[in-house]
Amino acid sequence: MSMIDLLKKDLADNYHDKEDVVINNMIDHYSMIASNASNRKKDDKVLEPYIFLAVKEAYLRRGDEGTTASNEGGLSSSYIDIEEKLIRDVRSKRVIR
Repeated sequence: MSMIDLLKKDLADNYHDKEDVVINNMIDHYSMIASNASNRKKDDKVLEPYIFLAVKEAYLRRGDEGTTASNEGGLSSSYIDIEEKLIRDVRSKRVIR
């Protein structure tokens, strides 16, 4: 199963029809960041779990970009920087060339 299919299944009701282009753009974006930080190819299977989580977080946070926290209906949420976390996570998978 492709990453986009896994994401759509995992997002379930949060996924909106016809947003495959949005998800594919996010996959490309976070794949490039993970690849650069780890010195691996963009399609390296080792990076997939990290890219998956980054894309899912970014998709769910759309419309709230750039904020570090939100408070809605008495519920408070703090946000991590998705790109910084991705870089930090994939550094342990770095290939030294």
